[in-house]
Amino acid sequence: MKRSYGCLLALMSCMALTFGSQVLAAPHAQADSVRLERLVALGKLWSAVKFFHPYLAYREIDWDAALIAAIPRVNAATSAEEYATAVQNMLDKLGDPATCVIQPTPAAAANEGARHPLSKFTSDSLLLVTITNYGDLTDFGGATEKLRTIGRQLALARGAVFDLRASAPIRAEAAGMLAFLFEWSALNGLFAATPVSTPGQRARMHVGFAPQSGGTSGGYYSAFYVNDGQTYPSASKQEVPTVFVSNDHSELPPIALALQAVGKAAIIAEGNASEASLVKTHRFSLTDDVEVRMRLSELIAEDGAGGFQPNLVAATSSATDDQTLSTALVWARRADFKTSTARQTLPARAVPQAERAYHEMRYPPLEYRLLAAFRIWSTIYYFFPYQDLMDEDWEGVLKSFLPQMAAARDSLEYALTVAEMVTHMHDSHGFIRSEVLRQYFGVAPPPIRARMIEGLSVVESFLDDSTARAAGIEIGDVILRVDGEEVTARLTRYSKYLAASTPQALMTMAAARFLNGADSSIATLTLRDRNNRVQEVKLLRQSAYRANWSGERGGDMLKLLPNNIGYADLDRLPVAMVDSMFTMFKNAKAIIFDMRGYPQGTAWAIAPRLTDKRNVAAALFERRVLLVPDTPNGEMLKQIAIETFVQRIPNSEQWKYKGKTVMLIDERTISQAEHTGLFFEAANGTKFIGSHTMGANGDVTNFYVPGGILIHFTGQSVKHADGRQLQRLGLVPDVEVKPTLKGFRSGRDEVLEKAVEFIEKGSPETRKKKS
Repeated sequence: MKRSYGCLLALMSCMALTFGSQVLAAPHAQADSVRLERLVALGKLWSAVKFFHPYLAYREIDWDAALIAAIPRVNAATSAEEYATAVQNMLDKLGDPATCVIQPTPAAAANEGARHPLSKFTSDSLLLVTITNYGDLTDFGGATEKLRTIGRQLALARGAVFDLRASAPIRAEAAGMLAFLFEWSALNGLFAATPVSTPGQRARMHVGFAPQSGGTSGGYYSAFYVNDGQTYPSASKQEVPTVFVSNDHSELPPIALALQAVGKAAIIAEGNASEASLVKTHRFSLTDDVEVRMRLSELIAEDGAGGFQPNLVAATSSATDDQTLSTALVWARRADFKTSTARQTLPARAVPQAERAYHEMRYPPLEYRLLAAFRIWSTIYYFFPYQDLMDEDWEGVLKSFLPQMAAARDSLEYALTVAEMVTHMHDSHGFIRSEVLRQYFGVAPPPIRARMIEGLSVVESFLDDSTARAAGIEIGDVILRVDGEEVTARLTRYSKYLAASTPQALMTMAAARFLNGADSSIATLTLRDRNNRVQEVKLLRQSAYRANWSGERGGDMLKLLPNNIGYADLDRLPVAMVDSMFTMFKNAKAIIFDMRGYPQGTAWAIAPRLTDKRNVAAALFERRVLLVPDTPNGEMLKQIAIETFVQRIPNSEQWKYKGKTVMLIDERTISQAEHTGLFFEAANGTKFIGSHTMGANGDVTNFYVPGGILIHFTGQSVKHADGRQLQRLGLVPDVEVKPTLKGFRSGRDEVLEKAVEFIEKGSPETRKKKS
């Protein structure tokens, strides 16, 4: 049955949190908990309206401002009624009667008279149908039979009036029954001699999340979609001029609009006219038993006109003088229906207001800090494709971070709170652009780079060889302290604010930052060399050193190793050199692709040269297609649409390489580098040698929060072609090997050595089978 659904605080020890004018302290724990639950519900409602209410796609409505005004009112509310009023005040900014707080509806009194629908003829053969007690419609069988009788009576009538003025707000169990019963009883085909159609309904949809800054390769977009109007075939040989009478509690059957559109019916609205029963709506249950009905769609006619316009809006009649019904009878006799006011033409496409970044708010006021939390929560909740891989309940994260946002005392604490909240989605693509955070993590490195080897922070390379060597530093030295802070403590401190898919990704990201500081500052490092001698060195940090931070390795990009094995460094190899690479390695018995880093887009050129097959499936993509809020609604507990597509390796007419191929991988292999692995794996079963990769793949998108902070995240899911997980797992090595400190200090590349051994001898498992 299809229905149209009607309209922790975590107290911190010794800390008071201010929500508006309210000071949250331990003695008020219960009140604080209630206030937090109300704020969470408010934010979830605000978020759903933001993404799904059609008005926000083209009307000039400052929806941020509506939330900002509602927050202090919610904080100040001392009762469920005051909370409901605060919510309604926010919704009022939409100018939409169909989106509102649903007032509690008492149980209907027992109908001691005849059950509705009722029907009777006037002396001049007008059929008067009364349906004002909608609770009677829940008697499905009885109501259906009565409507079928009414259908037979229509054939004898010169006209009809349907009095649908509800005597009280319609309870949830009766909502939508009127339209359903009109359809079920076949009444809709008995009003006109020719088919009639309702307007269409257009609503918002989102295919992924379009970035708010820059572009993306993901192809994400938002749009209107239009449901076709419903056409009612005629089952009658005569026209029955009909007047439908409604009030602000009524439901209207869709046939009323279809007949009105072609001048075969009129609609008289007593008091406020509402189209809530004619459009798609979503019902939200907030806290304090407050419920909200939210519009999801709007009517749109063939000519682009939108909305619902009664032929007449009448004053509410008195109990003793029903002027509205009298007017309806007159109109039915006259059968000359005209719409009193022209409907407005809706814009053909969405022109939503741009999301404000509030760059001017380095330290945003309280309400805007809470807005930041709601933006983070809602964008990730609705659009992040890997929610099922999160460790924490995302709503629980929101409850935890609202008080932390409130407690942030300055721009740095605010930015760090934003960063920490983002970490809970566990996505290595969750990097943040913030000048405050950039200064916190340091804008300038010393003339060395570090890497984690066997759990130790090790000097990996020099950004300025002469300066580093003059200070007595050697490749392979272990870093013990930075500016007097133990390395372990420093890495832990930094890790708290870095979003990472895997533990190895987290350590890699922290190691890339923990040596940094202010430009021209002095880095005081405590190092231990290969002879276990500990020394303290001082190095000048300079932003200019970043220019030397290019590529993971030096030496030849392409070379032939002993025993006729080709080697290609994909961290540096450009697409333009792919053909010359294959020419160079045409007769090589194997190729080692070194993908310990980030590629230059070569997967699409290399993979087609590794297989004779055509249309090879390389990767499975999934992304969310949002049509409705993902919250319980009536019988629906959850509703999500997923768009799935399979990416293939481009076909190639060039000659194909037939030798064995392996790929070197480690914790530096991320995103497109991992995607390269998917291509090679699918093309010819390329084997992976090394250690687990970062585990973050899928085209990146982004959004702003107040303070001009830009947050990135993975916008769509990418898996192996056979559906195996990649995110938060990474590429899994066929042969696992990691560098050792001893090997690194001696200049060995133990991962490369293992790859050569694999090519020459096969894996240990293969050798066992042969023996």
